Amino acid sequence: MPTPSSRRGYTLFELIVIIAILILLAVVLIPSIYTFRGDTRPRGALDSIRAELAIARARAKEEGRPYRVAISDDGRRLRRAPDTTDFSLVAALDQASGLAAAVEYPFEAVVVNVVAEQDGEPPVVDAGWVTLATVLPDGSCRELTTLLALRDVDSDLTLYARVRGITASVRVVPNPTTTANIGGGAR
Repeated sequence: MPTPSSRRGYTLFELIVIIAILILLAVVLIPSIYTFRGDTRPRGALDSIRAELAIARARAKEEGRPYRVAISDDGRRLRRAPDTTDFSLVAALDQASGLAAAVEYPFEAVVVNVVAEQDGEPPVVDAGWVTLATVLPDGSCRELTTLLALRDVDSDLTLYARVRGITASVRVVPNPTTTANIGGGAR
């Protein structure tokens, strides 16, 4: 009758095989984790811009005065406040809120830049802020269109969006540098 084995551990070879399998899985899976995240952070920043435009539009209509939505000249902060000569000095809440007249808060791991279009003027920096849209009391904007590039700082993925002044709306657009020659440029 055979006796039961008294083996109590693993051999060095078995441990090396298991470690090699784990390293192989890590090499395959870690890059795909970034792929699953995709463009969620740039889209989140775009949603923040959309929300602030909607709030600015509502407040401008309600209060009868223009509201400005702007990004900092380094592209890392978003600000909404009444459009006055002291726009950058108005005390602002440091988080998103529809109840506050002025808000200023950072984007999360995203840099937003205004892109100068082919026939357009370069963005104007005023006291450290680049205006995306100035919403007037009738609901329209002073600016006709503004093209934005929203770049995820970790993956360098860039999402392009256009702010339309007539409707104060924002929509994702194709990369203008790759579509300019095939009719997808400025509209």
